[in-house]
Amino acid sequence: MSKRWGVELTAEAEKKLRVDFKSGVINPDDIKIIKRWIADVEELGIEFAQHKPDWRDHELDGQWKGHRAISFSFSGRVIYRIEDEKIVVRVVRVTADHDYKK
Repeated sequence: MSKRWGVELTAEAEKKLRVDFKSGVINPDDIKIIKRWIADVEELGIEFAQHKPDWRDHELDGQWKGHRAISFSFSGRVIYRIEDEKIVVRVVRVTADHDYKK
């Protein structure tokens, strides 16, 4: 039996996503794209998603060392880290403006 990946949003990321959606910073198309990335990770694995050009997945450095980001729009990013023991990709932040500051 193969291991399945799961994607979880932290409480902080979920709250920020709701606020940004309500204010219009994140739009319904952005949500569809983020859901497509989640489906790729959960159905095909993180390695597949990391190598799929659509996501422009990349490692981060500086204060985000140990995290990665994908693009869901020109400036929108999902910042995440992988928790190996749980086989979970935990989304720690969704940003609509390419702002990586913690």
